[in-house]
Amino acid sequence: MTKKMIYLFFVFMFCIGALYSNEVRGLTNTIPADNKMEVIGKAKEYYPSSVKTEKSNLMADRDNWTLVDSINFDSYLQPGNFAGISFDNITNEIEFCSNYYELFCPEAIAAMDKVPQWMRPALENIFLQLEADKQLEWAEVINNATDPYIDEIAYSIANTSAEYLSSSYCYPEIFTENALYLYIADMFLNYVEIVDYGNSTTDENYYSTTLYWKIDENGNQIQVEVPRDIYYMYLVHPKITDEIPAFIDPDIIENNATHTNNIVSPEEGVFWRNSLFNFNDTGYPLLRDELSISSVAWDITGNTPDDAIHTVMNWINDSMEFTSNAERPHQPVRIYKKHIGRCGEHADITAAACRTALIPCTSILAISSDHTWNEFWDEEWIHWEPVNNSINNPLVYENGWGWNFFSVFEIKSNGYLTSVTATYSEETATIIIYALDDNGDPIDGAKITLKVPGWDNWGYTDNEGKCIFIVGEGKTYYARMDSEIGNDPVNTSQVYEVAGNTVNGQTYTYSMNAAGTMPEVQYNSIIVPEDDVDDYKLIVDFTVPEQVITGSIIMDDLDNTEFYNNIDEGIINFFITDLMNYSNYVDGQIFDTFNEQIGIDEGMIEFDIPADEIWYAFFDNGDNLNNPQYVQGSACLYEYEESSSDDDVVIISNELIGNYPNPFNPTTTISFSVAQTSSFVNLSIYNIKGQKVKTLINDTLDEGSHQVVWNGKDDNENAVSSGIYFYKLDTEKYSSVKKMILMK
Repeated sequence: MTKKMIYLFFVFMFCIGALYSNEVRGLTNTIPADNKMEVIGKAKEYYPSSVKTEKSNLMADRDNWTLVDSINFDSYLQPGNFAGISFDNITNEIEFCSNYYELFCPEAIAAMDKVPQWMRPALENIFLQLEADKQLEWAEVINNATDPYIDEIAYSIANTSAEYLSSSYCYPEIFTENALYLYIADMFLNYVEIVDYGNSTTDENYYSTTLYWKIDENGNQIQVEVPRDIYYMYLVHPKITDEIPAFIDPDIIENNATHTNNIVSPEEGVFWRNSLFNFNDTGYPLLRDELSISSVAWDITGNTPDDAIHTVMNWINDSMEFTSNAERPHQPVRIYKKHIGRCGEHADITAAACRTALIPCTSILAISSDHTWNEFWDEEWIHWEPVNNSINNPLVYENGWGWNFFSVFEIKSNGYLTSVTATYSEETATIIIYALDDNGDPIDGAKITLKVPGWDNWGYTDNEGKCIFIVGEGKTYYARMDSEIGNDPVNTSQVYEVAGNTVNGQTYTYSMNAAGTMPEVQYNSIIVPEDDVDDYKLIVDFTVPEQVITGSIIMDDLDNTEFYNNIDEGIINFFITDLMNYSNYVDGQIFDTFNEQIGIDEGMIEFDIPADEIWYAFFDNGDNLNNPQYVQGSACLYEYEESSSDDDVVIISNELIGNYPNPFNPTTTISFSVAQTSSFVNLSIYNIKGQKVKTLINDTLDEGSHQVVWNGKDDNENAVSSGIYFYKLDTEKYSSVKKMILMK
């Protein structure tokens, strides 16, 4: 037998094996389907009690108190972590304290200082998951990056699984080349441009996005800005669905079991953002040239046949045939090399081509119907299936194809699944499942598996132990819960029936209970220590706007990867204590505390500091198993100033002192002083473009210290957006400008 015959024999056997393992399914995802589930009864219906977190309505007394120091908080506190400040009555200073900051190498700290402020918590979160050598490696990638690519590189690193960053498949060139070719594509495309708002040297909160031209429903050509978060997650991010972002040798047949055998070094392979845009096989159109004639991203009226959306759609249909053989690749460059594929391959190459064309795109998955398609962004998510020439017709499957979906998900680039069943079904029901421990307390980060015969859907619980599924009507669903402290049912092959013959508009709520109990911080609440001397005061003002849902990425070619996805409404614990009890807390022992706030979403605490003691005020995420909490706020130290007698000479200068808190949401207090009675004062707010937003004061004021609150609204009482703002104080002989950040 010749070498060629032997090679062909092994290729044939490989294809036969792959064929039997994948059959002719439309999806390319390797999804476990359990046809042997054992139903052991109905789940318990559940009626959760109302849980309300309230801010402590404290109006802090700042009269005769001068701000002397402050520390801002802006972090994702992982379970078991804490962060806060200490006050030493000997030095009369406050210092930052935590049980995790020492885990950052100096290079990681430098990288976090270099990236935009809004990105730092996510980067901090991923650095904490990396071993020391990997933390150093990826910090150096960011530190070595230059504008305008820093934010795109750092975002992709911060929102990628730690398992991938630690793997042998991950090269720094993935992130640097990915960012570079965004800007190269921008040079060739007329309908879109990347806009950089600030940079790493001029603006702490800099970011990038795109502006694109479109034809609206009235036939007008208008320009639209892509929201910041859409730009980074659905255009910049190098991962599409379940593939490993990597350099690929497109000539190697992709193994259906591992999907890793064609991953090579940067010198030996190509990455899809460069390859799809700049190279074409003989006889097939070049995407870059096809897009160069597009003047708008999308024409809603359909009168511009060469808009970018239709151009990408035509390119896909000219480059791909809807069929498959035994090989079912996940990598876009291998899919393109084959020029064939079913819905799984078409959805992957559509998302890659669309992002290459600088249009945000995502993939939609209906597991039980064995089908996947896409959505692109145009001020909202638009249904799109190029292989069927279908745009903005989400009910085509139900009303045209006769499908009644069980459940439909959007696949975020970080691996998180979001239910979009309501977009693709006229009639839906809601199933809510709570994961509870043996005491009835919520379990965060528990995995909820929702089943129909043969297929699974998944979700993970929030701080309330809650997971929500939007499902189709007229069907029966089954579920189970798995967590670190126990499963329900205990046997992993067993399930409960949770909803039978679902009815449109109905909500079905159930609970599942683990045998274990959740962790709990042990403390004694004591009265606030008395302070006989007006010397120093601490005011802590904070909010917890987000929590981070965590869990295993269900569809990923790399094993055991974890996603981190922000959602609203976080909670945190807050404590104040002395040195001895702080040591007890750090050691995991019961400790005395006062002014504590447990499971609260925002608060303000004022503490008149007694003399001769070291004090600690800190945030704690010790009651959770999995979900980090996003804490923003400030700790401000004030020193008391005695009022002067009538005979004293008080010397006051014109001064714009500052604002607190900063960053803030939704209000901040601006402090300033005026040196002369009946001095005319103007205090105004400006946006980053120099446009006046709000006039706070335009009047004569008496000599002395003054404070004014800005509520984050403009002169028309409209709430302004997040971003950088400037406040300027003008008097007859004085002018000063300072910067502040509104973060919603």
